[in-house]
Formats: sequence, structure tokens, C-alpha cells
Amino acid sequence: MMVLLPVWELGVIILGPLAVAFAIRGKVEAHFVDNTPPLKQSLMQFRVELGLFFGAAMIMALILQVVYHFPLFESGMKLVLGIFTVGLFAALDLALARERLIIQSALSGTTSFETPRELSPMTRKFSFIATLILLLITAIIMLVLIRDIAWLAEQDLDIASIDTLGRSVLLEIIFVMGFLLFMVINLVFSYARNLRILFDNETVVLESVSRGDLSQQVPVATNDEMGIIAGHTNTMIASLREGVRMRDGLRIAKEIQQNFLPDEPPIIPGLELAGTANFSDETGGDFYDFIDCDQPNCELTGVVVGDVSGHGIGAALLMAAGRALIRQSVSSSGAPSQNLGAANKHLSRDINETGRFITLFYMVLDHVSNTAIWINAGHQPPVIFNKATDSFHELKGEDIPLGVEETWQFHEHFMDLPTPDQILLIATDGVWEAHNPTGEMYGSARLQAVIRDNADKSAEEILEAVVESVLVFSDTAVQEDDVTLVVIKGVEK
Repeated sequence: MMVLLPVWELGVIILGPLAVAFAIRGKVEAHFVDNTPPLKQSLMQFRVELGLFFGAAMIMALILQVVYHFPLFESGMKLVLGIFTVGLFAALDLALARERLIIQSALSGTTSFETPRELSPMTRKFSFIATLILLLITAIIMLVLIRDIAWLAEQDLDIASIDTLGRSVLLEIIFVMGFLLFMVINLVFSYARNLRILFDNETVVLESVSRGDLSQQVPVATNDEMGIIAGHTNTMIASLREGVRMRDGLRIAKEIQQNFLPDEPPIIPGLELAGTANFSDETGGDFYDFIDCDQPNCELTGVVVGDVSGHGIGAALLMAAGRALIRQSVSSSGAPSQNLGAANKHLSRDINETGRFITLFYMVLDHVSNTAIWINAGHQPPVIFNKATDSFHELKGEDIPLGVEETWQFHEHFMDLPTPDQILLIATDGVWEAHNPTGEMYGSARLQAVIRDNADKSAEEILEAVVESVLVFSDTAVQEDDVTLVVIKGVEK
């Protein structure tokens, strides 16, 4: 026999436990939610809210059984299911509201910017919530239909009353479905609002990065895919900042290294000199120099072309150190071989363990006697072109690079200064070993052809022609090796 309760009693039974749950909610939230790490507070908020609703529903069911003797597994569980469904939607909405608070707090800079250690995939949350809501809606609709069918079975039906009773049942189902649909739509809009905030902030930061502004980061406010994307975005920004810092450092290093190179070649009667260094990176390992003698009334000029093994910062540092030692040694009094040996001694002690070395061609030009002394320390042999005989020959040496063996004794070679019919080209291996996209090397034949074709031009023009020929032949967006040249051409005094 169905027992009907007065509305006020039913209201007390339902609202009383809910009021108690609401009264203790603040303390429970402060204890469990506020003390949880930010990225997990939304999940904890959901658990707390759903637990309070479920607890209130169970108290209602027990009151109905104990006070009014309603069956616990019939009427009581129906009430629990209804309150639990309402609590589920309320808990989800409040969890999303908590997530918005975390996002807003994160946007103010009070959160971590690191990638979450644990991933809670959106797909898993969507699947769980969608399945749970679908099961609850199905259970509620089934209970409504079962109750309506049982109620209709108790009625004395006739043709006139079937239409009225059918509309009553349909309206009840529409009301239940409408309520559930409203709750689902509210959740969709609430979650979309959170996603929009996250996407907007991610987009704003990425737009700033695309404009070169690396001052911002994306707050990590969730531990789902959006949090992972935000964390990796911050990692990328940090890497870009480091890259910019390194680029600025390399730019400064390039400026300093360029200052090491001579501004203008020396003026020597009967000779034209020109030099250039083109680095493949921001910094390079090649160098050339024109060094005057430090002694009074000294008419000697040193010409140095060097190539440090390797590329990048390491080669640039060794280039700077090696240039300083070589310049200091060869500018002092003494034989060229002894001066170069002194520089090699110090370099060997400093870089022997690194496996690096410096190939070097060193020539001393004597303005008075019109002679030159040269030493080839493992360097690519310079080329001398004699226009009168249309012949080439190389200045090969038997010495090893600097920095390999500190006791090495270098050998001096002698020659006359270039005459007006002669051109001397000293270069690093970046000229001969330059290759095109097919892998073909530039080689000696092409270099000799350029020198021969431009033999009547000035030393500077010959130098420019060689560099242009090498770069055109390479036909690559990135120069793979340093290209350094010095041209010495004989001219009429």
C-alpha cells in the first residue's frame, strides 16, 4: 500500500540532510580541497561535492525507512539515485568552477610553469563522465517508466481516460528529460568556458613568441593535455631564450673576432696585399694577419694565415689564443723558425690534450733585400702563378701543425718577393675543399683558372673573384667551412 507524505514532511526529509551537508561543506572543502596541490584540486572538489550529496541521500533513505517504514531498496534507493544524479551534475559544475579559479590564479603568476608529472587524459575523463551520465539517465528513465506503468495498471482505464493519462506520462518524461538536458548543456558551456580561457592564453603567448617576445610563459593550470602543451610550450620558450642568449653571445664574439682581423693591408713598395676571412658560423677558426716587426728600423712584415681544426666556439677560442701567441712571438727579434717554435711550445702545452691543432703558413717579407722567408706548418700549400710562363707551383713544407709536438723544430725556406708577373695566393682548405650539392670538390684546377683569368687585376679584385667563384660553385644556403685568403701580387715600384 502506497503511503503519501505531506509536502512539508517530504520537504523536511529532503532539505534537512542537504542543509546539514551544506553547513559542513565549507570545513570539508577547506580541509580536503584547499590542502590539495592545485592541479588536483578540481578532482578533489568533484569527490567532496559528490560525497556530500550521496551522504545526504543515504540519510534521507534511512529516515524514510526508520521513521516511515519505506522499503530501503525500493523507495529509498530511488531517492538516492535521484539525489545522486543531481549531485553528479552539481559536483561536475563546481569542479569546473574550481578549475576556473585555478586557471585565474595561474594567470596571475602564482602557479608552476613546469610540465605536469602525471597526465590525466581528457579522453578518459570524457569517457567516464559520459558513460556515468548515460547510465544514470537510462536508470532514471527506466524507473519513471516502470513507476508509470505500475500506476497505469492500477487505474480503471477507458477510452476517454487513456488520452489524459498518456499525456500525463509524456509530460513527466519530458520534464525529466528536459531537466537532464539542461544540466548537460550547462556542463558543456561551463567546460567550454574553461577551454576557451586555456586556449586564449596559449594563443596569446604563442603569438608573442612568433613576434620575438620571449618574456611570457603559459601557466600550467591542469594536468590534462592542455597542461602538457603549456608545459612543453614553456620548455620551448626557455630553449629559445637560451638560444637568443647564445646568439647574442656569438654575435658579440663575432664582432670581437672580426676586430682581430687587419683593417687594411700594409703598404709595401712593389707589392699589393689583400686579405679576407669568411666564417661558416657566427665565429670561425680561420685567421690571417699582417704583423710588423717591433724592432727599430726593421723593414720586415710578417704574413700569417692559420686554420684551427674544427668549427664553432671551441675553434674560435683557440683561434683567439693562438693568434695572440703567434703575433707576440713572431713580432719579436729572432729567426722566424725560433719565433714560431716558441709559439708552438706554449700552444702544445695548452691544447695538446684537446686533440686540436693549428695549421699555419708564415711568411716574412723583407722590403730591403726583396726576399721572403716562409714556413709551412701543415697548411694547405700556397699557390704562385707566374704570368710570364703561365705556370703554377706550390709552397710545400715538411713541418707539422702547431699544438701537436712542443719540441718540433720548424724549417725555413727562402724565395724572392713576387715580381710584377707573379701572384701568390695563401688560403685555407675551405677554398680547395668547397663542394657543390652533388659532392664535387672545387679543387685546384678551378682556383688556377680564376687566378689566370684575373691576373691583370689588382690583388683585391683577384681576392674577390676567388671568393665569389667558391661561393657560386658551392651553391648552398649554408657555408660549410671557413674561407680565408691572402693575395700578394707583385707590382711596379
